[in-house]
Amino acid sequence: MARWDDLHRAIEAKDHESAERVWLELIETDLDAVDRFLDAARTLAGISGGKRQGGILLWMLAEALKEQGRDRELIATYSQLASMGPDDGTVRQGMIDAARRVWPERSDLDGLLEKSGVVGGAPEAMAQQAETLANYLSLEPGAYVYHRSGWGTGRIVDYIPERGRCVIDFKDKPGHEMDIDAAASRLEILADDDIRAVALSDPKRLRKWASEDPVEMIRQVLVRFSGSTNLRHVKDALVPDAVATSRWSAWWKEARKALHLDPRFHVGGGRIPVLEYHGSASADFATQVERVYRGCSTVEARMKATREFLAAASTDEDARTTLLEIVQAQALKATKPSTQLGWDLLLADLGGGDRSEILAKHVTASEDPATLLYTLVDEDTRGAAARAMITAREEGAHTVYDAILAQDDPVLGNAGVDRFAAAGEEQLAPRLLDAIDSKPAMVPNLWAWYVRGLRRKRWEGRTFEPYALVVRLLKVLDAVEYRTRRKATLRDKKGVSVLNDLLAVKGGALVKEAATTTDASGVRHLNQVLEQNRGIKPRALQKIQTIILRARPDALREVEEVQPEEGEVHVGERLDRIYMTADGLTSLKAQRDHIVNEEMPENAKEIARAREFGDLAENAEYHAAREKQGLLQAKADQLGGDLARAVVLTADVISTDTVSVGAQVRLKDSDGQELTYVLLGPPDADVKRGIINYLTPLGQALMGRKPGDKVQIVVEDEKRDLEVLAIDNALA
Repeated sequence: MARWDDLHRAIEAKDHESAERVWLELIETDLDAVDRFLDAARTLAGISGGKRQGGILLWMLAEALKEQGRDRELIATYSQLASMGPDDGTVRQGMIDAARRVWPERSDLDGLLEKSGVVGGAPEAMAQQAETLANYLSLEPGAYVYHRSGWGTGRIVDYIPERGRCVIDFKDKPGHEMDIDAAASRLEILADDDIRAVALSDPKRLRKWASEDPVEMIRQVLVRFSGSTNLRHVKDALVPDAVATSRWSAWWKEARKALHLDPRFHVGGGRIPVLEYHGSASADFATQVERVYRGCSTVEARMKATREFLAAASTDEDARTTLLEIVQAQALKATKPSTQLGWDLLLADLGGGDRSEILAKHVTASEDPATLLYTLVDEDTRGAAARAMITAREEGAHTVYDAILAQDDPVLGNAGVDRFAAAGEEQLAPRLLDAIDSKPAMVPNLWAWYVRGLRRKRWEGRTFEPYALVVRLLKVLDAVEYRTRRKATLRDKKGVSVLNDLLAVKGGALVKEAATTTDASGVRHLNQVLEQNRGIKPRALQKIQTIILRARPDALREVEEVQPEEGEVHVGERLDRIYMTADGLTSLKAQRDHIVNEEMPENAKEIARAREFGDLAENAEYHAAREKQGLLQAKADQLGGDLARAVVLTADVISTDTVSVGAQVRLKDSDGQELTYVLLGPPDADVKRGIINYLTPLGQALMGRKPGDKVQIVVEDEKRDLEVLAIDNALA
């Protein structure tokens, strides 16, 4: 590895003499690494004036391969030599001779030599001719290939020269025949140790390889993306073949440590970092750290990056020493107590200091301990500081108690319940839990933490009833979302997200438990609260309703099993149903069928076509098509849920005593102007014709009204007072 790094450094420094000396040494000691020689030559050719030198080095390699009779590698070397400059016929003849030695009995060899242009072609086109011939000759049984247009990895199982075709077993398309011209241009020939080939030939070995050598996994992916792409694309390439979906986070955590210590790689900052790979050791460890620091927008981000480097360098003394020097320099620049504490803790971790002593020193010396807690961004440091403060300061327990509620901070909450008793303030823990449970909408993040504790039986003597808890959770979520829309704060936005996560945790276990422990009317009420909730996103709502449907099929029955009850339709009591006309039901089914059977398959073809454009990192068409597929699926799920709750309206069940679904309502506003609306289901709505969806705010405001009743509605942000004049049966 070291000599290869020396070679690349000499190439980048344009030190041709040193590059040639190292090249000759590597030919003697590492001739099996032909791919690395070719990669180095490509790098050299990309430098101004480097093609001539690259050609000289490749001729040295070709002579060595020829002496050892390694004609397959020789063909690849000649193919690259052809791109280095004009050929006097030597490269052309060398390729022909090597091909005849490798495939002396191949019946179509002469035809391929002519077809590629290597025999009889124009001299100035030798580079393209050599590449085409190399592709043709690679199409032989046993070779692994990758189809760039969406079929993935396959293995050539047969070659039919008389028909000019090859047969490939793709994973999802076995026995597929391809014309060799199409195969040569569209297929990428894979080495046997390419992770895509191993995924097909030996999936168990690939999983083991990924566990033992994560750096090589990532290197191969980055090479495919010309040396640089973001973590999302790396994950797409490795999951689930090389790394199981459930293990990705843990696998990446360990891989990241290894990358930090490998000078060929650079890992950027952020949640989805950009990863870079350089063929040579382009940076030492100190340079790696400084480069990451430059990409950090805050001091806290630098501290987080430092902890990652510390984890990576846990057994590398030289790297730890380098990191210690860097952190010492950063600590000298600290001006705020919170950042000084953060750097001092890192110094303790690097130098073997006592973290508890450092924490106690900082919290006891602080003139404003509450502010110190508020300004510690890192959760681990904030929690540790709170624990130290509770026991180190006389008023520390009460300071932390106040900070927990003021900041709506579960990290401080955990510190409090862990340490209040140690400070002789046992009463603060139950008092804190009572305060959280009494006003959950004011501290949504703490309440979510409290609920998780309830479900884990963490709070002694405190129990819960699943149905009541879920209904309360939904009401808290609705209240926090309402407050967020009026005046958004980061804390409330986080609260909305955390409460949504609480509903979805473990596949919606809490919702399922609530649905199975209540009666049918309770489930209907739960659905009503769900339908009216402003804090749940449509996709999440569909998932929750699906959970309820599976747990209680009696609450959300199939359309064929549901018929309208006799008499008046009471929509407010049955939000588990959606009422519509027979035409509306037909329209709804047609919409869903069109999406599932036409739009989604057509968009799937667009995704496959967009893959052909290459580099997925910069492929806007590919990402747009993927996003569209997700939106189509969400819409299909929504329509499917509506169909599952659909009830067909008929004229004989419509009551005209009060406004209900299927009613035609005549109204008069304060100016004496008369308006007429028909209330029908979502697929029947046609605002231009005066047919409104009964589930809209306007429809719900009119529902249940009688002639003579007055109602106030909002139209385009303007309040209007209306009087109900008459109610007719719209379906009569």
